[in-house]
Amino acid sequence: MQPFDHWNTWRDLASKSFGFSFATVNPDGTPHVTPIGSLILSEDEPKGVYFQIFTSQMTQNLEHNNRVCILAVHSSKWFLIRSVLSGKFKTPPGVRLSGTVGEKRIATEDEIQSLKKNLGLLGRTLKVGPGGLNIKYVQDIHFDSVKPVLVGKMTRGLF
Repeated sequence: MQPFDHWNTWRDLASKSFGFSFATVNPDGTPHVTPIGSLILSEDEPKGVYFQIFTSQMTQNLEHNNRVCILAVHSSKWFLIRSVLSGKFKTPPGVRLSGTVGEKRIATEDEIQSLKKNLGLLGRTLKVGPGGLNIKYVQDIHFDSVKPVLVGKMTRGLF
């Protein structure tokens, strides 16, 4: 199986994650992990966009090395409980997406609306702009690798 033959599977799995862990490399070579809640994945190709909110160290790291690895873990307690009780995951419990991050650019209105939709009730009450959350800038991510999170016998045979 080619990793992106099943982009919809990976995108759907990632959409079940409440937040994402973005791993970058500090200038001294040490790892840095940033929690991000603003990742939006493309419907039909292996790319996405994230909003630059509370990302100062990650932004600095990406200036030196534009590679990123993102971990998305299925956040449903019921998914985990059902899987543990049955002894098997029906889908991988998470996915790792690796790729390169592009230059900072101004977010489109469609991207802002997608973020608000993804945030649900919080997104509907979100104040944007002066006195609110600054969601003006985004960065594109082009993925070149995808790997499911596998958990021994519980995920055997999935991929």
